[in-house]
Amino acid sequence: MKTPQLGLLALLMCLISQALMAQTTDCVGTYTRHILTVELDILDYQITLKNDGTFTFTYYSKLKNRIPVEDQKEGHGTWVLEKNVITFTSATSTSDTSQNLMDFSETKARWIAPSPRNTSAAVKPQQLLFLSSKVHWLPRLVLEKT
Repeated sequence: MKTPQLGLLALLMCLISQALMAQTTDCVGTYTRHILTVELDILDYQITLKNDGTFTFTYYSKLKNRIPVEDQKEGHGTWVLEKNVITFTSATSTSDTSQNLMDFSETKARWIAPSPRNTSAAVKPQQLLFLSSKVHWLPRLVLEKT
């Protein structure tokens, strides 16, 4: 290859890597969902995806007709984005028996971002749609970026 072609190839590789990094940094942030039922039951979900590839997840519920009435769980570990699908890896070990720690191994979520071609006035927030997980109630849960 000639020198101008190598320069062009290097520029192209640089632009591609910046585009991939921009997509990853776009999904970084906090996603939440707050549910308040007619019976005044409360369900709160929050996940924070950090720039360093780690995450923290918290779940809180206060349900009148359940024992215990209040419940709080958490999870943490690492995440990787590939083609709008985030794969989570749990930081908890299988020997950890704490009932408050959630196992995020085998958890996947779709990152949903508004299309840049959409010119409508309606603003749609970014979302995470959980697709699969060992946590039985996590699939189909949708959280919005705050």
